[in-house]
Amino acid sequence: MIGNNACALCSQSLEPILAEGEHWRLVLNRNQDLLGKCFLALRRHCEAVTDLTSQEWAELHAQLRVTTEALWQTFCPDRFNYAFLQNQDRHVHLHVIPRYATPRVLAGEMFPDAGYPDHYAVGHPARVVPVEAVEEIVEKLRQAVIEAQVRKT
Repeated sequence: MIGNNACALCSQSLEPILAEGEHWRLVLNRNQDLLGKCFLALRRHCEAVTDLTSQEWAELHAQLRVTTEALWQTFCPDRFNYAFLQNQDRHVHLHVIPRYATPRVLAGEMFPDAGYPDHYAVGHPARVVPVEAVEEIVEKLRQAVIEAQVRKT
């Protein structure tokens, strides 16, 4: 087991955080090869999905619904891929990967999904977008998450 000090997903500097719940936090993936790609990270260190508590599973389901709705309202993806990978970060986290049939434009940046509708290719090149675009993505998604949470209550 990796201790909290060695785990990037346990780090207090993990960012940008889009939303936090009791058990999960929604984080924008720094690799924006697909617009809005993010992940839900468990707030305690745990390496096995099968070790999640019933409360963690319940909150994950609720957070996943809110996240999917927020992404859909913000960027209108055509599909979503969801994946527990944990190959690089041995910490329970669920990737939420929006998929697009046509390119999206945000902050002057074009975001194509060249592989659509094929399976998401984990190994394709990372995309670092300008700080301004990241800030706009974060702002839009934070607002959309709040709105989605209000609609779910």
